[in-house]
Order: sequence, then structure tokens, then C-alpha cells
Amino acid sequence: MTTMTCTPAHPFLPTSPGRALASLRTALPRLPVRDALLAAWLVLAASAVVYADEHLQDWIPDVLTIPEDAEVVTDRAIGSTVRMFSIATGADVDALFAEWEESLSGNGYPVTQGADDLLDHSIEFSGPGIANAKIIVAPTTEDGRSVIEFDATLD
Repeated sequence: MTTMTCTPAHPFLPTSPGRALASLRTALPRLPVRDALLAAWLVLAASAVVYADEHLQDWIPDVLTIPEDAEVVTDRAIGSTVRMFSIATGADVDALFAEWEESLSGNGYPVTQGADDLLDHSIEFSGPGIANAKIIVAPTTEDGRSVIEFDATLD
């Protein structure tokens, strides 16, 4: 007769939720599944960052030509109507704002200018789906790029 000298193996299928977690912790380090799950998580996180960099908020009028070197700095939605968005760019802000103002006013987006708008770079407008919006230039960053901020209240 043979005698078993080793301890019996634990079953992989747990019998309770507490044992399920313990069983999962002991099984994952030995399986290549852990590495696959980590790789999948990293790919999803990187995809989200790339998507955010490539896609602007959907309320921004298509008539605005965003510079090629634009980098998304902030992208926020507060509730269902308030939107904030900013980009950094090395483009000539004076030329860009002149082009945007002309493009907006020529395509059905009424542009208004207050007294303070004459002193700094800003464009206020409204239009389809937009109750009011303002585009301003923040102070230049250390690397010489300008930060352009978009704020809007949607209808």
C-alpha cells in the first residue's frame, strides 16, 4: 500500500466569496493571465489619453481651425451645459484670433465685443446650441506656447 506524503492541493473552485479572493490571489501570480490583464489595462489607459488629445469637445464649431500643434491642457464638462476646454499652441495668436472671429461671424455665429475684449485677446460668440461662449488667451507658458481657453454655456 502507498501512502501520500504531500499535502493535498487546494481546489481552484472556491466554496465561498472569501475563499474566492484568496484563491484568485494565489492563482493569478502563477498564471500569465495577470500579465495579460496588466497589458490590457495599460493599452486602455493609453488609448484614452490619445483619444482625448485627438478629439475636441463636440460643441466647438467646425468653422474654427485648430492649429496642428495644439495640445489639450484641460477638458471639462460641468453638468449638462457648462463646458471648459483649453489648448496650448505655438501658433501666432493674433492671426489665429482674427481668422476665428471672421470665420465665426461669417458662418452664423454672432460675435460680440465688450470694452474689455478690446484690450486682451478674446472672442465672445453664440450660435446653434451655444447660449454664450468665450475664447481667451491666457499668459504665455514657460516654453513660449500660448494657452487658449474656451468656456461655454450650452442651450
